Amino acid sequence: MTILGVAGASGGVGTSTLSVALGVVAARRGLASCAVDGDFAGGGLQVTAGVEHLPGHRWGHLNEVEGRVDGARLLERLPAAGDGCPVLSAGRMSHVLDALVPERIPEPVVRDVLAGLDDACDLVVVDWGRSAPAPGAVGLLVVGLSARGLADAEAWLGTHGSDNLAGIIARAPKVDDRLAVATGERLGLPLLGVLEDDRSVRAAERRGTAPGSVRRGPLRRLAERLVTVAATTEPSRHTARAGRGRALR
Repeated sequence: MTILGVAGASGGVGTSTLSVALGVVAARRGLASCAVDGDFAGGGLQVTAGVEHLPGHRWGHLNEVEGRVDGARLLERLPAAGDGCPVLSAGRMSHVLDALVPERIPEPVVRDVLAGLDDACDLVVVDWGRSAPAPGAVGLLVVGLSARGLADAEAWLGTHGSDNLAGIIARAPKVDDRLAVATGERLGLPLLGVLEDDRSVRAAERRGTAPGSVRRGPLRRLAERLVTVAATTEPSRHTARAGRGRALR
């Protein structure tokens, strides 16, 4: 397993923060990782990662790619967050106001880019926002621990299904294990962890650094556990696959 798709049953539950933290923690462990924006209508994963000021490719540079890309070369062209996690972001590519319109990235381009990155990485983490993770990804659904959060999760599952979901991440200000377990049971999905409020995330945002860079705190602990599971599921493949795919111009 090398592609994790993080989706949110509700808006504002922290899919972008968790996605970047997973990529940063994996990079700190020496894994080839990448955090990818799958929400093209948002302001861009680059802002969450604190790399919006850095040069490099964004999705808007890739919308005319044809065929499977050379993932290793693409990684070299992306801005990096934290301990060296490349970030492929949607959102603006410049400070010009007319560049703020959302990109329209063709589905075949998304598929080919993700396939190329999967060739080159041990772990690719995609923030899908409220959309469903693409086929081939192992999905994590972030669910708010509230009546509205449960209703949103049931509606999300009714629309998208649960075939490629590994389980849920419960989102709450404080850990409530019994409620989190009950929510997973109600939805019929394994509970993989709880994402509670973390002061280090706000501190990182003020400093312009990536979430997950701080060596302690609830977010870091959750990311460490999830990366451990992902990294031990399948042997590293990026060395064996290097060089496949079309070069980027």
